[in-house]
Order: sequence, then structure tokens, then C-alpha cells
Amino acid sequence: MATALVAAAVGASALAVAGPAYADPGPNDGHHPGPDPKITSIVVNPSEVVLKHRHDSETVSVTVKGVDLKSAQVYFVPKGHHWDGGGHGGGNGPWDKKDDEKTPAPEYKPIWFAETFSKTIGWNDPVGSWSVRVVAEGVNGRKVFGDSSFFVKHHTWTPPKSPKGTRFVGFNASPEPVKQGRKLSLSGRLQVAQCYGDRYYEYDKARVELDGYPSSSCYESRKYWHDWYKLGWEDIDVYFLPKGSHKWRYVDTIETNPDGTFYTKVKAFKSGTWGVRFDGTRDLAGSEAYDYVKVVKK
Repeated sequence: MATALVAAAVGASALAVAGPAYADPGPNDGHHPGPDPKITSIVVNPSEVVLKHRHDSETVSVTVKGVDLKSAQVYFVPKGHHWDGGGHGGGNGPWDKKDDEKTPAPEYKPIWFAETFSKTIGWNDPVGSWSVRVVAEGVNGRKVFGDSSFFVKHHTWTPPKSPKGTRFVGFNASPEPVKQGRKLSLSGRLQVAQCYGDRYYEYDKARVELDGYPSSSCYESRKYWHDWYKLGWEDIDVYFLPKGSHKWRYVDTIETNPDGTFYTKVKAFKSGTWGVRFDGTRDLAGSEAYDYVKVVKK
């Protein structure tokens, strides 16, 4: 195989060390005949890149450690791309000349090498397995090679098949207590589950395209739900459950305002629980809210 590093031919990204990044490790623990270039470790972090939408990106770092190295290059090669930057061997050939074998080699202190490289992976980069090829040059000019890998995947948003969640907030029947025959004010707000991220639910149910995705596909679930949004122009029913009774009585139907709020007045004759109920639709889940009011005689 060719010994030249031709990154452009394979679409791989190479990051080379700007200058020597090695240091004398200190006292030698034993006899070392001479430079013996080796890659001792390649640490890739993270080992899996997960992107959730097209504006996401994540930086992959590669830390190369070795001995008797003076420089290194790191190539990031997605699956299906060919790397043609040199041999695949471990660089185990002899470093010294034959006539050097006749004389004892001088004592040599190994030189340790450590450098971190990085590459940013974006939505448009290939998904799947990526190879990390390290090509390092020893202090004696010999090349050594090392390999590692990481994985890239897209975690796309898929709406679950269930109605959008709704809820009543701030429902209140007042005043409490109320005199018999006087009017009660019933008020509150109806809301719909809001999607996580840029997708949200419009109260007019318009399919607004945001960032290339339909915004009306938003459901309540632990995985996708994020917040609540106003739910206007929906019919809600008003009910009353007298104290001691087990049967709800229908009172009225009212409509929520554009901001999801509602307000109405009813006459109070007996102590009991006032309730509002949204029956829901094919796309919206139903919800209820209650408030007990004590009625006192005049």
C-alpha cells in the first residue's frame, strides 16, 4: 500500500500535531536500546454520538498516547469510505542498521507522547460506525499505526400514537362560602401539552412548519412532553354534584377564550362540588377539574 497520507482522496478529516508534543519522562527505569515508537492507547470520547435534530452537533475527542513518537495524525473515516493513507501494520520492523548490531547500543531514555485531537460531528455527517485511524511518526522516522472507532446515530422525534394531553389550571368557584341563592363565579384555564424543543401546539391547530417539522404533532408523554400551551375555542361542560349525592347534574356549556381562559356565573342553592369537563376530541385528551363550595343560609 502507498505510504503517502492522502486524506483528500477518501473524504477523511486529518488533524496533525502542530509541533512535537513529547517530554522526557525522567529517570530511566531500565536499559532501552534505542527509540522504539509505539502507540500505547487511543481513547475516543464519546464512543457514541447521538444527534436529536439537524442543528445538533457533538465534538468527538481522540487522545493518543505513545512512546518515542514525535507527531501523529488522526483520520476520521465513516463506514463505507475507503482509507488509503498507508500500511496497516504495527511498525514492527527493525529501526537500526545491521552494522549497529556489532556495537552495544547506548543507554536511551524513552520519550512519552500524548496529544488530543477533535472533530465535530453534525447532522449531515454519515450515521453508523466511524473508524479512527492514527498514523504516528517516531523520533527515528518510523511510522506506526493504531485504530479505534465510534458510532453516530440520529434520534429523530416520532410522535406517539395517542391524543395530546390537556389540563385545567386555576379552576376556582368563588366566593367560598356563598349565601344561598347568590351567584358563584367559575373561572380557570384550559391548556394543551406542548412539545419538547421547537415543536409546539398552536391553539388554532394550524400545521405551522418550524425548522422543517410540522409543529402540530405534539403529544403528552414522558419522552416528548415539555410544557403547556393555551387551548382556546373549545367547549367545556359545567356540572354540579350536591353534597350527599352520587349523581352529577349538567348545568351549562361554555367556550374557552383564545388564551384558554373561561368564566361564567351560576346560582348556588346547595353545598356541593362544582366541576368543569373537557370531553376531548380525536386529537385531544379529555380533562376535568373540581371545587367544593359550602352554601350557607341567608
